[in-house]
Amino acid sequence: MTSSEFDSVVDTAFADYLTARVAGGVIRQEDAAADIQQQRKQYLPDGVATEHMLLYIGEADGERIGWIWLALPGGANHPDTAWVYFVVVDDAHRGKGYGRGLMLAAERELVQRGVRRLGLNVFGANETAIRLYERLGYQVVTQQMTKPLIG
Repeated sequence: MTSSEFDSVVDTAFADYLTARVAGGVIRQEDAAADIQQQRKQYLPDGVATEHMLLYIGEADGERIGWIWLALPGGANHPDTAWVYFVVVDDAHRGKGYGRGLMLAAERELVQRGVRRLGLNVFGANETAIRLYERLGYQVVTQQMTKPLIG
């Protein structure tokens, strides 16, 4: 991924992520803009060259279909587990198996690097992604639940 591609996809991804967090009641709308900046500085301080991070553009027939962001084991991550931070299939290419393709390509890349475990988080409302991950063999390890308290 180039620096210009990075700016485009990461800004959009963080905005979408925070929209989901607001919808899920994890963060308040008025705090979202500051949270985007904080998260980007925390996870990607050196942009596309950030240590322990891999960012790839997926292509089919010479056209961009999506992208994936992986965190390698080490650093702030679990010592023996890589993480999928984002996997995004562009709207025009959804429903064609490209999400599966991106995930399988990521798994192959990580195996070549000697990684033995891959984890991810998914919002409970993202049923399409949950089905994909289950078909790929991912299992629920922990589950986080919240309840809004109105008083």
